Amino acid sequence: MKLNNLQKNFYIFFSVAISILIVTLLWEKISLPFNNTAGTKGFLVSENYNPINDTIRFFFFITFPLIVYLFLNQKLNKKTINIRKLILEKDENVINFHLVIILLSLVFIIFILFQFFSFNFPLHKVDLLHDGEHLTAAQNYLSTKKLWISSYSMHGGSDFFYPLIMWKILDVQSIGGARISLYFLILFIKLFSVLLAYQLTKISNVSQGAKILLFTILTSILISMSAYRPVVFSYYFSTRDVFIILFLIFFIELFIESKFRYFSIILICLIATISIFFHFDKGTYINFILISYCFYLLAIKKYKDIVLIFLSLITFWSITISLIGIEEFIAYLDNFKTIVFSADLIHGLKYPNPFFSVGDHPHGTRATKGLIFQLTAGLFVLHYLISNNNKIFSSKKILFVFLLLLSFIMYKNALGRSDAGHIRMSSGFPILINSFFILNYLLIYFEKMKTLNRTTAYNIFFITSLIFLLLFHIINLSYYKIDNVKNFNKNFIKYINLDDKNFLDQEMIELVSYYKKVSENDTCVQNFTFVTGFPYLIKKPSCTKYYASWLASPISKQKDYIKIIKKKLPKYILYESKEAAYDYYHKLDGLAVYDRLDLVNSYILSNYKKYGEVNAYVVLEKK
Repeated sequence: MKLNNLQKNFYIFFSVAISILIVTLLWEKISLPFNNTAGTKGFLVSENYNPINDTIRFFFFITFPLIVYLFLNQKLNKKTINIRKLILEKDENVINFHLVIILLSLVFIIFILFQFFSFNFPLHKVDLLHDGEHLTAAQNYLSTKKLWISSYSMHGGSDFFYPLIMWKILDVQSIGGARISLYFLILFIKLFSVLLAYQLTKISNVSQGAKILLFTILTSILISMSAYRPVVFSYYFSTRDVFIILFLIFFIELFIESKFRYFSIILICLIATISIFFHFDKGTYINFILISYCFYLLAIKKYKDIVLIFLSLITFWSITISLIGIEEFIAYLDNFKTIVFSADLIHGLKYPNPFFSVGDHPHGTRATKGLIFQLTAGLFVLHYLISNNNKIFSSKKILFVFLLLLSFIMYKNALGRSDAGHIRMSSGFPILINSFFILNYLLIYFEKMKTLNRTTAYNIFFITSLIFLLLFHIINLSYYKIDNVKNFNKNFIKYINLDDKNFLDQEMIELVSYYKKVSENDTCVQNFTFVTGFPYLIKKPSCTKYYASWLASPISKQKDYIKIIKKKLPKYILYESKEAAYDYYHKLDGLAVYDRLDLVNSYILSNYKKYGEVNAYVVLEKK
């Protein structure tokens, strides 16, 4: 029996749905033996759960339905991916200058700036765990003039560079000043999102009128995916994505006929170098894509480009190492290695079972949506790759292979720390891929309507763009405040000069006041709690580089931690009260710092005694 196209498509859709059900049922069946040779302590360790399980489960959940989709298309529709044709595809010319779209870009930029200058600088209490990662790292540098030597960071150089740069510019060292650096980063992300939307729009093969509407909607989506929120409540695009967006803006140029090709390669290498020093995770993802691209260049025999990338990276890495010094570089590598190999065990959470965890797990819905976003992005890309007569973009098709690969590997953050916030922050790029394909297919559908001639279609698309732009303005109207714009300079200066007490609750104010008095003669602060920002509040450096103590969970780092304490001999140590309430200030994922660092805790309790207690904290004194 010969199937018609509708029947074939239904059969493929039904089979993919069944494959998703199969991988969902097999999710919990995929389990590797627990392995913890480093002796790390964390929630997953207490559960004897191997964090690699989630990565393998994710890989299987995504790839099995995609393989089913490819197999059935090959059998039923005789469609498959022509690898040779995909790799050897030639560059095409694109029109870089679109006057109307450039004017719309300026309108969006005005909206973005208007929103920023209308911003009500928030006075919510400081998150001394997350904000503290920036504050104390910056304080340590100011006191020691050392970077990774003085601060073992969770995310990378961003933990000290961002506040330090802003404090230097403003000539003010305050919580308000540090927060401003993050708000400026969100501003840059929104501005770069306009450029990314422009780059994506110009490679679309829809008509000029449709491109105007595509750009308007796509830019609105991208701008809306970042928000001026506290670090812990980051949106789809967070401050950590600034280098990813910049990278993509120039990366697209490598898949079209572009006179900026070599310039883009050099900039991409610069971004790759800076990003891996600023952000361990995002920098690694960028460099992975760059290395993958080099293998692609090798396959198409573009040796000149490979040489340029190689020389650019050597140059930028050499400059960076010479600027920070070889000792700092060695300390950076040590920090990087710990995060790469131990981060999941230190603060990982088990990824919720897709579908079956919805309603039963607090992060189940978000976890399921995150996987679906990734899967649908994969299906869109595969559909495009196997559609020989469906060249809807003027860039090389293989560009979307790299975009999809980037989306997949960036989801590692969600697989590591599987709470709603991290899953949301890892879902931005599959949403971008899905939105881009859906918008293009819809516009192509409307363009093919026989009732519309070219001029009528252009007018309809243009008017729709203006309506959508107006709607975007109306939706965001609450963010635009003329009085704030007029008083921005006064409000800005007032905010960055606010006393840090304005951002602290009464209990922390009491603790800081007490500790300052008792440790007046100490030259550093030894903090053995999750309040990473505490040394900053005392205005002294941390006694050890492990200001975020839980990062020293591996046995080798605990031994180093003890070695430094013995050398520094702090008279007082801030310690958790055993009766502390259950929250992440005291027991992150149910484990206090003293639960995670057995060796260090044993040393402290053997050499220090209780001196005093303030609220949920104990001050220990050297015996």
